[in-house]
Amino acid sequence: MAIGIDSSVLLGYYQSRTSGGSLLAAATGGTSGAVVNGKRIYAPTAPWATGSSAPKMADLTKQVLAGHRFIDENAAQLDLPGASADYKKLFALYQGLNALNGVVEQANAKTTSALEMTGLTRAFTRGLKDTVAYADTVKLDDIRLTRGTAMITDRTKVGVPRPDYTYTTDTIETGHVTDPVDAFQGAVAFTIQVKRLNVTQNLDINLADMGSTPRSMSNVTSYINSKLEAAGLHSRFSIARTPGEVKTVKVGTTSVTLPAEADKLAFKITGDSAEQLTFSAAATTPAVYIASTSGNPDPDKNTKTDDAVYQNKLMKLDTGVTGDGAQLFNQTLEKSIKQVRTSQTTADGSVYVLADVNGAVDGQTLQGTTDVALIKYDSAGKIIFTRTLGAADEAQGLNLAVSADGKVAVAGKVTGDLLGATNGALNSGADTGLSDSFVTLYDDKGDEIWTQRRGALQQDEATAVGFGADGTVYVGGRTKSTLPGGGTTAGGWDGYITGIGTTSKGLPTVKFTQQFGGTGDEGVTDLVVNGSQVIVAGKDGQNAVLRSFDVSGAAPTLTATRDLGDLQGGNIAGLKLDGGQLYIAGATRNGALAVGNPGVAYTGGMDAYAARISTDLTSTASDRLSYFGGAEDDTVTTMAVANGQVWVAGKAGLHLPGVVDIGANDGYMAQINMATGTTAAAQRITGKDGYTTPTSIAVDASGASALDKLGLPKGALTYTDSQKIVSATSARAGDQFQIRTSVGGALTTVTLEANDTLDTLKTKVARAAGYKAKVEVVSDSGVKRLKISPATDTSSVEILPGKGSKDLLAAIGLDQGVVRNTIFKDGKSQSADGKGNVYGLSLTTDLDISTADARKATLAALSTALGAIRSAYRDLESAAKPKPPESKGGASGPVPAYLTNQVANYQAALDRLTGGG
Repeated sequence: MAIGIDSSVLLGYYQSRTSGGSLLAAATGGTSGAVVNGKRIYAPTAPWATGSSAPKMADLTKQVLAGHRFIDENAAQLDLPGASADYKKLFALYQGLNALNGVVEQANAKTTSALEMTGLTRAFTRGLKDTVAYADTVKLDDIRLTRGTAMITDRTKVGVPRPDYTYTTDTIETGHVTDPVDAFQGAVAFTIQVKRLNVTQNLDINLADMGSTPRSMSNVTSYINSKLEAAGLHSRFSIARTPGEVKTVKVGTTSVTLPAEADKLAFKITGDSAEQLTFSAAATTPAVYIASTSGNPDPDKNTKTDDAVYQNKLMKLDTGVTGDGAQLFNQTLEKSIKQVRTSQTTADGSVYVLADVNGAVDGQTLQGTTDVALIKYDSAGKIIFTRTLGAADEAQGLNLAVSADGKVAVAGKVTGDLLGATNGALNSGADTGLSDSFVTLYDDKGDEIWTQRRGALQQDEATAVGFGADGTVYVGGRTKSTLPGGGTTAGGWDGYITGIGTTSKGLPTVKFTQQFGGTGDEGVTDLVVNGSQVIVAGKDGQNAVLRSFDVSGAAPTLTATRDLGDLQGGNIAGLKLDGGQLYIAGATRNGALAVGNPGVAYTGGMDAYAARISTDLTSTASDRLSYFGGAEDDTVTTMAVANGQVWVAGKAGLHLPGVVDIGANDGYMAQINMATGTTAAAQRITGKDGYTTPTSIAVDASGASALDKLGLPKGALTYTDSQKIVSATSARAGDQFQIRTSVGGALTTVTLEANDTLDTLKTKVARAAGYKAKVEVVSDSGVKRLKISPATDTSSVEILPGKGSKDLLAAIGLDQGVVRNTIFKDGKSQSADGKGNVYGLSLTTDLDISTADARKATLAALSTALGAIRSAYRDLESAAKPKPPESKGGASGPVPAYLTNQVANYQAALDRLTGGG
């Protein structure tokens, strides 16, 4: 019996001894390859290659739009016998990505109709889901794929602030440390209260005590430190110096280097965790904080282009000073802040700013497209902390309130998912894209206590909020349908009020909800709480209407209503309670609002109005009404009250009384003394491109003092922020990501809890990775970050996002992908675990084709993923090709005699076995 033996075995043996053939090469068709169409190939023809018979992008697009699968391994044909199945899987993935690419290209076509776009969007969503799922589960023999990136370490980009016991003021002086400082002249006195352990000391700082010593930065620093040292305290002042820059300018064709600018000097306070410093001053004047938006809305004078660039600013003014000296600071806010909605000062001297943001703010990335940012500043303009809501889609903060004990409530509207919220019985926004009302309660440190979401079947939003003495949060808003427990809908927009308490477990509990209104549109612009009375202000149609509710019982009772008259296209900017009386302000064309005792009369056009009325809503002798405006239209966007003074701000027309015109598109601020009805002060506000609109105003009745001259904040000096991840980032409790430690292996979910810090999250990640990952908390750039790396050279960890809106990775800035160690071998970086290289697709699940910009970004992402497939193919093909003979070891010379003899012996054996055939 003759036995057939393939003589290529001998050839393979010989080649393995002489040219180092690899197992990978054998798996991909062998170093001998195969001849296809007259050409020797070592890997199957790729679908992107010229002459490939694979369907082109246009054909793939037609197929998937007809309902065919995006990923189909059986459709990927290989023209190299015995080739690895890895190729078929790579080609299937490539075809799926290419089909997605075709769908996007078709969506980009100018001739695509709205109906066609709907079908394309549906197909793209399906295809992206299928492609991502395939990339997450596909198992390859010789290489590895991840839809993320291949990394050596993975580190969170969003950090949690680490304790930093220093505070640096803004620039106080420009010059030399020994130069007298203008701001330090005159009466400059304040107090530093220092609490160390259980002992409190008050240090009176009065620069007059320095006598004839020049009041320079260095001398004032020494004087303050002598006081601290004498009291046995550790905190110290020093000078933070920023060297002046050398500038080069062009004079004609010549570059001229100018002398260095003067140094910028500031105070730096260095303390420790045991000493709490609080600053105060006896002599104070009211301070006004104004947020404004500036920028030309149409620079190119073409209404069809969206080329406006806006700039938001926060300014602090000392009302006790006139002229340029009134401005204490004026700082530009981050570009991601779209609009400041409102602001409010607090008893500790700080100011809260509520803004809509469309990008990262204060280092925090967003989970959705638009989010709510609550930013707390100290009185010197330094950010104390920033809190983002963490909405998965869109959210807007419409109002805020601060309680006597420092809690903060934010009210607004949200669409899409909002994890960790206690939901009402009906929620429209998460399912249909309609807005729901939400309220979030924060403690005095800025940590979230709870978030309550109340949804109707149609749109609703929370527009006003206030605190009761017992901590109840009262919310006002408007709705287009019935809220849970709210009663019936009368038509159009209805107003509503609701009361929310806090349980012993820190959860919200709805005490009541009541809707009101007629067949027209009603709502709540603002509200105040006066004991057991909640008073709301809103427009009923065009009329300004006040309603008073008694909330002492199980359900609110309407006790009084007052109609102030038709605003004739105007608005209500706010409702405030001060000194036991109500103050309301806004804009109107009605010169005869229903409030007695007018002060300054209506001048014409749209004017500002301010009114003071009794809290029982009856007409009394103490009622007061005053108008402010010029001959042109003047709007009111915001108002504030302190000590019987009403401040209004808005868009200014020309020729305001007592104010010099600057530009045609300025903003303005006016202070109205409601005791007399007269205007106490007014000024125009200008900004970028001559277009400015104030968007919020807040007043601290004792906010300006000598502390401002030294750049020091009123109140307690804050060194540290919350260490909770949900406070320091846009992440919410319930957000997740997934980990696995083998290709296609089981996924372990890591879930964020409300009280998690980086240290507790570190433990969770290490456990989820089966301790195959080294997880650390590291510090850099003043923040703490989570760092994940392989525990050993043979460890690899894949990190994947959480499902749907529960993705934690985006909120903390952790990249998805495979973390593994690498080595450098044969001129290439390779995975150290010997399991094949890792190729990252960098493919995220949030790609979409809804806008031109989104399609552009999607095409770029798909191009990256397709490039990764090509790279993997090239490396497989390269490994399959025969290696050139090595110049060393005689491999390229004559075959050694002993090998020639061995081959002769093998041939003789073959002849005997096969009969010489």
